[in-house]
Amino acid sequence: MIFHSVCRLFKFSVLLQFVFITAFVSPVFAQSDRPVDSLLNLLKTAKENNRKVNVLNSLSKEFWQRSEYGKSKKYAEEALALSERLDFRQGMANAYQSLGEAERVEGNSAKALKNYMLSQNIWEEVGNKKGVGFCYTSMGIIYARQGNHAASLKNHLAALAIGKEVNDKPGLAGSYNHLGLAYSNEGRYEEAMEYHRASLNLWKEIGNKRSVALCHNNIGMIYLKQDNPGEALQNFKSALKLGEEIGDKRIISIACTNIGKIHIGANRLTEAREYLVKALALSLDYGLKENTKDTYFALSQLYSNTGDYRQAFANFQKYSAYKDSLLNENNSRMIAELREQFESEKKDKEIVLLKSEKQVTALIIKSKDDSLRFVQSEKEKIRLEKEKTDALNLYNQQQLALLAKEKRLQELQIEKNEADMLVQKAETQKKQSDYLVQKAEADRKQEQLLVLNKEKTIQNLELKKQKQAKNFFIAGLALFAILSFFVYRNYRTRQKLKLQTLRNKIARDLHDDVGSTLSSISIFSQMAQEQSKETIPLLETIGESSRKMLDAMADIVWTINPENDQFEKIILRMRSFAYELLGAKQIDFEFVADEDVAKMKLPMDVRKNLYLIFKEATNNMVKYSEANRAFFEVKREGNDLTMLIRDNGKGFDINQPKQGNGIINMRKRAGEMEAVISIDSLPEEGTTIQLKVAV
Repeated sequence: MIFHSVCRLFKFSVLLQFVFITAFVSPVFAQSDRPVDSLLNLLKTAKENNRKVNVLNSLSKEFWQRSEYGKSKKYAEEALALSERLDFRQGMANAYQSLGEAERVEGNSAKALKNYMLSQNIWEEVGNKKGVGFCYTSMGIIYARQGNHAASLKNHLAALAIGKEVNDKPGLAGSYNHLGLAYSNEGRYEEAMEYHRASLNLWKEIGNKRSVALCHNNIGMIYLKQDNPGEALQNFKSALKLGEEIGDKRIISIACTNIGKIHIGANRLTEAREYLVKALALSLDYGLKENTKDTYFALSQLYSNTGDYRQAFANFQKYSAYKDSLLNENNSRMIAELREQFESEKKDKEIVLLKSEKQVTALIIKSKDDSLRFVQSEKEKIRLEKEKTDALNLYNQQQLALLAKEKRLQELQIEKNEADMLVQKAETQKKQSDYLVQKAEADRKQEQLLVLNKEKTIQNLELKKQKQAKNFFIAGLALFAILSFFVYRNYRTRQKLKLQTLRNKIARDLHDDVGSTLSSISIFSQMAQEQSKETIPLLETIGESSRKMLDAMADIVWTINPENDQFEKIILRMRSFAYELLGAKQIDFEFVADEDVAKMKLPMDVRKNLYLIFKEATNNMVKYSEANRAFFEVKREGNDLTMLIRDNGKGFDINQPKQGNGIINMRKRAGEMEAVISIDSLPEEGTTIQLKVAV
């Protein structure tokens, strides 16, 4: 019975096992040997290249290991932004991975899953199987926390298969551990024990003492669920010893809490208090929320067993005060029991005090009561005799009245019975006459019904013939409609294939024939200029025109190519164009695009005109605005796609009669795709261009 009480304690701390799950992840997130200061110094001198991305990702992991999740997310987001600009796929995968880890420990499961999936897609693209396995493991941890054990088990099995394929021992050890936790949550303790022991042996072989300690803790938890506190205590002590060897406060705190609970179950309350006090001090010092909460609960159970309900209730209030505490029915019952015991103890003291006061008061008035009691008793006897006589007289009067009422009721009942007999006789005569009338009416209706049945039979035959003819007609129409649908669908499919083939051919021909010809013209004009001793303006004009035509041709080829129909690629091209053009002029800019927009597909003409308007506006900004800051935004508002371009340049008077070709071209392109474009500008107040197109 004692052991069952300690098992009850562990039911309130199921989430504790997730505190140390992250020790078993893939080496992709292994701790860096370089301290944070060295990485920060490298960051100061790093150039905008892949090496800087790696430094930012390493800083994110270092701060995550230190539980500074805000800084971890900050550096991961910087790494992601730089990786996207450089198209550094491995850097992007690591950044998404770091963001997923930070969101997971902060409890944002949906955001964490999204980042892991993005990271996993990139790892699969670049062929990094260890990274894919890590993402499977991390998603399995989140599904387990959400209670979706089937999805958790599926992900951990996938991670295990990858670990075996690439012979990744740390990854295999982590997968074995998570599978053990998954089977333990389902109550399959024997299978869970096998996986935990396999994980333990691999971590011993690798030499990772911290992971070995956590394995001992997990094995101890299973022994505890199997009603074996002896083996559980031995494994918890092994975890404590290893934690003290490597100086890991987290492991020491968790092990001390578990050992304290075992001692509570065995009623060794002094030893339990020593371990729990030590665990609480370490948890508060190291900021271990889950173990702090769990230790407060164990202390409340300890003080409750010693009868100190005031301390028990105080510790339980601290346990419940944590933001992430989830009070279930057992917790609520525990609070009620502690509060009831505390209030009972308080009431007992108050009752004793009241009793003593009442006894003193009773002694004071006792002498007065004794002197008055005799006189009052004599008066009471006289009063009672009088009341008894009055009550007897009243009873006799009531009995006489009751007999008179009963006699009158009997007379009324006889009169009622006679009246009822007369009424029944009249009703019987009326029923006989009604029956004769109803019989005659029924015979008449029967004759009419026979005639109507014959007419209805004839009508039904006619209706049946008409219905059959109608059904045959409807079936024919339905068959014709189905055949027409399939013929039309087949025609549409062939047309789409023809259009796709035509777009591919046009893009290929423009790139191969026209593009190569323009490139040759540019090269020949440049060679002629170099061979000539004098500067020939016409050759410079030819070279410049051919290069402009090449740029325009590249935009057209890119627009026609069906592979670029996804709007995400348009955003990347816009961002790249702005980075190259504004970066050359040292203009700071910000480019914002909604996630929903990246998933959209636009028609070819809309995609082309949208990009060319963006390009025209950006070119005009660089050439004429003299701005030093710019802002770009692409978002979806209901059924409209909105593009906003703003700068802080010198602006111009939009109402002047003569406008440049750039503004005219933008308005024409907006008209081609039935979009609304607004251009707002004033001298010395910058320019704002907004485009809205229905999608």
